Amino acid sequence: MSQQTLETIVPRPGATPARRTTFGYVTSDHPTLDTVQNGISAFCATVSGAAIVAITTLTVLEVFTRTVFSAPLGWNVGFVEQYLMMAVAFFGTVTAYRSGAHVAVVTIFEKMPETVRKVLLLLAYLVILTGLVLLVYSGARAAHFSFITEEMPPPGMAELPWPTWWWKTIIPVASSLGIVVVAIDLYRELTAPRTRVVTDYEPGTTPEEG
Repeated sequence: MSQQTLETIVPRPGATPARRTTFGYVTSDHPTLDTVQNGISAFCATVSGAAIVAITTLTVLEVFTRTVFSAPLGWNVGFVEQYLMMAVAFFGTVTAYRSGAHVAVVTIFEKMPETVRKVLLLLAYLVILTGLVLLVYSGARAAHFSFITEEMPPPGMAELPWPTWWWKTIIPVASSLGIVVVAIDLYRELTAPRTRVVTDYEPGTTPEEG
């Protein structure tokens, strides 16, 4: 029989010692900023989690009313698409960013010098902020146009007779919260020494022989 050494893939600590929590990380250098970021992340997680529960509930209720009473809800489709799925996508993205839940391949990143990793992180934050600012701008314009034109679903439609600008504000609101979270990371990197990465909490995994 061949002797083989088993390996286990385990998380590798990042450049900055940090304690992982449900909604983000806690560090010793900026606990107040951690509280702000994790608080926003927790709020976004609550909103997106409630939306997922609502989607599940409405789906079960729709099946029940359609099967038992032959009377589908009708309005639930538009409500799920316009309100609930939007909330899951955009508020959930903020929590996923802060808690490190996004998929990332960091093999090359980990092998680079710390100064190079710092530059790459700064560029990444700038790109993310640019995208979020554009989302806030375009989303706010769309919501404002719907508000001033009093846009609503036409009478007789299956959708709920609610002003359209209500659901169109989801994107700029969630993106604004995302801007705060990412801007704090950018600030922490910019104010830290040029040779030190301070927001690289958990960059990847490493094999551990067992």
